[in-house]
Amino acid sequence: MSSATPGREDGIDRPPTLVMIGVVKAFAGVRALKGVDFSLRSGEVHALLGENGAGKSTLMKIMFGVVQPDEGQIALDFIGRVRIDGPRAALAMGIGLVSQELSLVPQLDVAQNIFLGQTRGLTIVPRDDFRQKARAILDDLAPHLKTETQVSALGMADRQLVEISRTLARGGRIIAFDEPTSSLTPAEQQNLFAVIRKLKAAGKAIVYISHRMNEIREIADRITVLRDGEVVASGPMGDYSESKLNELIAGRELSREMAADKPAPVESVPVLELRRVSTSRVQSIDLTVGAGEIVGLSGLVGSGRSAILRAIFGIDPVTEGDIVVGGAPMRARNPADAMAAGVALIPEDRRGHALVPMMDVEQNFGLGNYGRFGAMGVIKGGARRRAIRSYVEEMRIRPPLINTKMRNLSGGNQQKVVIARWLATGARVFLFDEPTRGIDVGAKAEIYTLLRRLAANGAALVVVSSELPELLLLCHRIAVVSGGRLQKVVPNTATLTEEHLMEFAAGKGEL
Repeated sequence: MSSATPGREDGIDRPPTLVMIGVVKAFAGVRALKGVDFSLRSGEVHALLGENGAGKSTLMKIMFGVVQPDEGQIALDFIGRVRIDGPRAALAMGIGLVSQELSLVPQLDVAQNIFLGQTRGLTIVPRDDFRQKARAILDDLAPHLKTETQVSALGMADRQLVEISRTLARGGRIIAFDEPTSSLTPAEQQNLFAVIRKLKAAGKAIVYISHRMNEIREIADRITVLRDGEVVASGPMGDYSESKLNELIAGRELSREMAADKPAPVESVPVLELRRVSTSRVQSIDLTVGAGEIVGLSGLVGSGRSAILRAIFGIDPVTEGDIVVGGAPMRARNPADAMAAGVALIPEDRRGHALVPMMDVEQNFGLGNYGRFGAMGVIKGGARRRAIRSYVEEMRIRPPLINTKMRNLSGGNQQKVVIARWLATGARVFLFDEPTRGIDVGAKAEIYTLLRRLAANGAALVVVSSELPELLLLCHRIAVVSGGRLQKVVPNTATLTEEHLMEFAAGKGEL
């Protein structure tokens, strides 16, 4: 890559590489973008912020040619005004997108994916030529990657590097990252940030989209905030505090929901007890959760955090030990047994494991509630509608229409529907696996309020989260998991920090 472009570190003095002016886009009469202005400069990381549905993804789809704007202009500094007719055209103009759903072909190798789509007609390019050219790009960006490795054998972090390399192979000058760390470990996140800084130093213009404010503070030079399809703020990152950004994103003050005060200790009767529980994934787990208590599970990806939830919910068979709920042993041979004992699981993959996107809110709410809203195979539609409407109002599910398809709800509102379903079952133990993953700051604050309300009403909560600030904000105690075992269970005192939890996960450190 070339040497760094001269100019101020935040890029303010550099002329824009890309300019979007007055961009308007509507879907089925609903305006997703309402005259948005957005610009990028070389050698900067520009964070695009906003709630789910604010218009971020629509703006990026327009920039990458996936959809066309109804109004507005796009201009590149070396071409002038352009029309981006599709992703192939965007790549040819040096614009690349690294999203959660990568556009790679798993059956091809790294080199083939990097140069995918660059040959036309009957042109035959020797495989060695592909690999030699790919090696020249990878030596600077990802020297550990082998050009002949099949992409299906790579993890998410390495697949992202292949996607970035694909853009650079087209002379890429603009690279957008859409929630790139959602499936990465902390170490992989830092490696990605190192790559982004290298791209920035080489004069690339970077768009970075994330709901994780700690990432934005670490990587961004400039920010633009979208709300309801309009720009509400734009400027240098240093001009905005975290609380101000949260307020701009949500359109309201979030200080109460996102309060930094740690919860007071809880002394109560145990609701959930794990006594030397072992499965094929975890060994000898001892853990107690009392009424009104939130216990967090911390640890690296693959440490066994989620496997503990799987054991409690009857997904993974318990080979040794006992699980006790409300003082009675629970023999959960399957999730139905766990549900009958009053245990609820809100999984990490909402769309894959907790809801049916093609069904509406009422129908998804009814899943798992047939005993309450059905008899002899007949659904009590009136009772079910009254129940879900009360939850929609109480939990501020938006839009407040129970016939809305789940696929049309934001991640935060989908999560609320899943929680509402479990509330209707009368569950007393709630297992949350990454409860706010992919959720914007406004919805995240509302989910925090819901979890606190569940605890205040006497439920026992176990929360798995990769976001350490989230655990420190919500939990009364935090259990650190490593290698399928509980390494340490610590009270969430004023002195407990993220650094402590990371050290505990690595088998080091003391309070």
